[in-house]
This record gives sequence, structure tokens and C-alpha cells, in this order.
Amino acid sequence: MSERLKEVFKREINGVTRLVAYIMAGDPSPEASLRRLKGLADHGVDILELGVPFSDPMADGVVIQAAAERSLSARMTVKKTLELVREFRRTHQTPLLLMSYLNPLLRYGWDQFVVDAAEVGVDGFILPDLPWREGEGLRTRTKNRVGNKLAFIPMIAQTSREQDVQAVSQVTEGFAYVLSRNGITGGEVEIPANVSQFIESLGNSLQIPRCVGFGIQKPQQVRALANVCDGVVVGSALVKTFAKLDQAGLEEQDLILQEKEVFTWLASLKK
Repeated sequence: MSERLKEVFKREINGVTRLVAYIMAGDPSPEASLRRLKGLADHGVDILELGVPFSDPMADGVVIQAAAERSLSARMTVKKTLELVREFRRTHQTPLLLMSYLNPLLRYGWDQFVVDAAEVGVDGFILPDLPWREGEGLRTRTKNRVGNKLAFIPMIAQTSREQDVQAVSQVTEGFAYVLSRNGITGGEVEIPANVSQFIESLGNSLQIPRCVGFGIQKPQQVRALANVCDGVVVGSALVKTFAKLDQAGLEEQDLILQEKEVFTWLASLKK
């Protein structure tokens, strides 16, 4: 695992917890994505999650589905996503994970993809359609190609089977992405009251930190989870806010000013 990612969980927390922020690569353009990645990093986001657009994102709700469609319409590809990371790395060292489904990565060619990803400065992957136990062969293959440079982030839900949680309990690097509720990303559904108990129980099994995502968009949600997790993931709420700005027809300077307000809002979630 990269030193960048390790350092996030070693250093003292700035705020009530750590913050992971998601945007879609190429939505609405590579230039806007790069500017927003830099802005998020500059405003204290601890880990960046960059979506790779895919036409059938089965774990995502309508907000991120729409972002993927806009990105694909703008002709964003896996190769261009990696180039976006390369440009980001010229100025910033915030850890960056690619969130992707397997299909576009396998089509690129897995062995070449992991070499290219490590070379441009990707720190790891979140792959919702690759169950942890079934992914052991691919993780071993990746390690044989690039060593320990790339982390695979396991996802755990309250519906996860006991044997799956036990498999993740053997992991010693990275963090676990814990789903705050069942279903897809986004939406206005409140986080279930029993999720804190579930997250806390995972602390008895897992050796790695726990970051919680799906539906987090309010400061009170972050504060409620801060005592039982090591970080929160904000995705759909951020993507939706940026999309509204893009559709407002603002001049570039006004758009940039509005983006800064979004960065400030996001940073306030963990204060």
C-alpha cells in the first residue's frame, strides 16, 4: 500500500473524522475534474475517490449514473482517467483511489492497467462488483505485477455473509468501505439507527480502519458516525451539487467561485 494512504490513518484527525470525497472523472470535462480534485485536496479532503465512467454502474443511484452518462458522452475513457491522475500528481499528494467496475478495466487489459495506474500515482481501487473472496486471484496477480503499491478496498454491508467479513478480517492494509445502508448510492433515505452498532461490531473483527459511505450529506450524520468509524465518504451529494453548478450556465470565473463555496461546505461536514 502506498505511503500516502498509510499516512492518512497515522496522522491526527483534522475535525471529527476523516473525509473521503468522490467525483466522476470527466464530468463534465477532464479540465473541470482536475480543478475539482485539486480544490478538494486543498480544502482538507483526506482521500479522493475518482469514478471511472461505466454504462451499467449497478451499485450507484441516479445521481452518479447521470454523472457517468455525462462523462461517457464527453468521451472519457480509462486511459484519459489515468492521464487525469497523472496531471493531479504533478502538484498534489492526497491519496487517490479509483472507483470502478471490472468491465472497463478488463477491457483495457488488467495487467497493463495496474502497471499504468501505479505509474501515474493511483493508490488503490474500490471495485463494487468484485466480491472480496472471489477477488483473491486478481489481487495476487496485481501484487505480482506492481508489488504492494496498490490497495484493494473491501466493501462490507450489513447483509454481508459472515464468511465474507471473516475474509476481510485477515486484511492488514487500507481500510474497509462500510455501507451505511443497503441499496444503491445517494438518495434522501436516512441512515438506519442500528448502523452505528453494526460499525462498532466490525471493530471487534477487522484489523483495518472503517470508512462509512452511501447517503452521507449532513453534518449531524457525520458527527453521529464519528465515534464509531475512522472516516466518512461523501459522493452523491457532492456530485449533485457540482452538476447543478454546471447546468446553471455560469461564466467560468463565477463557476470557480461557486466551486470554492462547495469545497468550504464539504470541509464543514467534519467540523
